[in-house]
Amino acid sequence: MKLVIIRHPKPEVPKGLCYGQSDVPLIENWQADAKAIAQFMDKCYPEHNFAWYHSPLTRTQLLAYALAPQSTPVDALKEVDFGRWENCLWSDIPKADIDAWRDDLMQAAPYEGESLAVLQARVLAWFEPLIEADKDVVLVTHSGVIKVLVAALCQFSMTECFRLNPTYSSITELDLGPGFALLNRLGAGDWARG
Repeated sequence: MKLVIIRHPKPEVPKGLCYGQSDVPLIENWQADAKAIAQFMDKCYPEHNFAWYHSPLTRTQLLAYALAPQSTPVDALKEVDFGRWENCLWSDIPKADIDAWRDDLMQAAPYEGESLAVLQARVLAWFEPLIEADKDVVLVTHSGVIKVLVAALCQFSMTECFRLNPTYSSITELDLGPGFALLNRLGAGDWARG
C-alpha cells in the first residue's frame, strides 16, 4: 500500500494562533503550492490510481479539490479539537494549562477538547479498513493527524510524535508492505504488530 500524506498550505491567521478545528482561510497565493504539489505527483506517480481523501476543513478541502476533484471529505481527518483554546494565541493560554498538557500528552486535554489518544483512535479507526483493502491512498490533512498516523504506522511512541514536524504543503510518503497490519497499543507508548 502506497500512502501519500499532504499537509495543507499555510493558513491566513495571526502568528501564534491555536486554530485546531477552526475553519481558517488559506494565504492568498496558496495555489502556487497546489501547482507544485500537482507537479510532484505527476512526476513521481504519472499513472498511479490513488484514492483521495481529505479533511472537510476549508484549508484542506481547497487543496484537495485543486489536486483531485474526486477527493472524498472525511471527518476523521480533521485536526485535533483544541476546545476552549481554539482561536486563542498560544501566548495567552495559561502556562499551567500548557504544562498540564505536556505532562501527559496522550491523555490530557486541559482545553476540554480531544486528547491525542482520542485523535489517534479517531484517525486509526477510519484508516484501518484502507490498510485491509490494500488501496493506494492520498490524504490531504493536518499536522496533528499526520503526526499521530505516522507515529503509529512507524511504531514510534505517541509521546514522541511531536518530533515529527510536517511543514505546510509538505508531502510524506510511506510504503506499507504486503501483509502490513495496524499496530495494537499495549500501553505507555509500547507497540506491537497486530
